[in-house]
Amino acid sequence: MYTLTTGQSATVTIDVVGLRPADNPQDLEVGVGVAYYDLDAPTQLPNFDDLSTYFQDVLDSISYPSTNGAFATSGRSDLVGAVFTGYVQVAASGLYEFSTESDDGSALWIGDTQIVDNDGTHGMQERSGTIGLVAGRHAIRVEFFERTGGAGLFVRFEGPGLPSQIIPAASWTHVPDDTTGCAEDVDGDGSVGLN
Repeated sequence: MYTLTTGQSATVTIDVVGLRPADNPQDLEVGVGVAYYDLDAPTQLPNFDDLSTYFQDVLDSISYPSTNGAFATSGRSDLVGAVFTGYVQVAASGLYEFSTESDDGSALWIGDTQIVDNDGTHGMQERSGTIGLVAGRHAIRVEFFERTGGAGLFVRFEGPGLPSQIIPAASWTHVPDDTTGCAEDVDGDGSVGLN
């Protein structure tokens, strides 16, 4: 810290970061969607877009202590990946801190912006990042992988008037799967459901 004396002056530069506008999509359902992937000895997060899911589910929140048993609802204890997608509700506009605490690696995006990088093989460790958000619902994506040993993941946030906490179930929503309840290839594109 530098203290100015009488007659001295200084220039201060402040970077003002704008707030990300809310997405506020329509026709949402409660919960956060998750897709699970079978992985082959990962040491970092894979490109999940190149992989096929083996199971999808909807969860209340992302709060899973490290365990040697099956991770979340994946049915697997090792060599598993998960991508959680949905929207997180923030009540007030301002600066928010998001964090993942995971074993092994994880990462978190708000919209297209990566906020948290907690990648690699490691025991439970927490990493965080900040972003300015307008009040409303914001697209969120959390990626996770487990190689071997314990597997766990917590996702937290804090912001204006909001102490650090696991993102509660009341803050999560997701877009329902377009193929829910449709068990045939309606449009003839080779996939079950509607395009």
